[in-house]
Amino acid sequence: MNDFFSDRLGSPLEWFGLAHILLTLGFIATVVLLWIFAPKLKGRKDERWFRYILVAVVFLFEWPVFESRMLTGSPFRMPLCAVALYGLTYAVLFKKEKVFNVVYFYAFGSLLSFIFYDTEWGLDRWYGWTFFGAHATIAWLAVYGYRALGFTPVKRDLGRAYLFLAIYAAISLYGTLRFGGSDELFLVTPPVAFLDPLVEIHPLVYLVPFMAFAALLVFAMYLPIWLTEKKRAKIPQQE
Repeated sequence: MNDFFSDRLGSPLEWFGLAHILLTLGFIATVVLLWIFAPKLKGRKDERWFRYILVAVVFLFEWPVFESRMLTGSPFRMPLCAVALYGLTYAVLFKKEKVFNVVYFYAFGSLLSFIFYDTEWGLDRWYGWTFFGAHATIAWLAVYGYRALGFTPVKRDLGRAYLFLAIYAAISLYGTLRFGGSDELFLVTPPVAFLDPLVEIHPLVYLVPFMAFAALLVFAMYLPIWLTEKKRAKIPQQE
């Protein structure tokens, strides 16, 4: 037990090994199940208790990271996953629909972090569980806000999400180039090693496709809502 909570590295998680594949599939399964059953909580008096439990899980997994990194750094050094997690936690806990409708679009990092994780900690250490647990809660909050609370982002919110991300990325990039330090948005340093050759050719050869890919992922977050709302418009149904 002491080893599990220690700062010593244990057995690393093999990339696309059996444990990694099962962990990712398990995460996807929880998102699907929440998507299916969350509407049953809509309008119920006891809904808030499930919401409080979900937020408690966020604090369980994220607090050590928040305490060690966020309290001692700049808000513009936060990775996009942290922006999504903190924004969605606030929006779901206090039922702030306007905040949710913008921050929702950044939840795509949840799945990417499971597939292309950048942690040295394995599942035999608590820090490994905090990484995957915190990123899982991003997706859970995004699904819960839409399916249980009824928050529904629209095209105007998508535009606002793009605008905020562009401003945030510009400030973060300036800070990285001007002052150095951690490149939390991966605007200079690729998140995976196989993209390093692009930076070696020229930073823009990496940055431009990376930003275009990020913009595509933001847009992809709108598709499940657009398809669901389109279906509802054609066939009205009570969930």
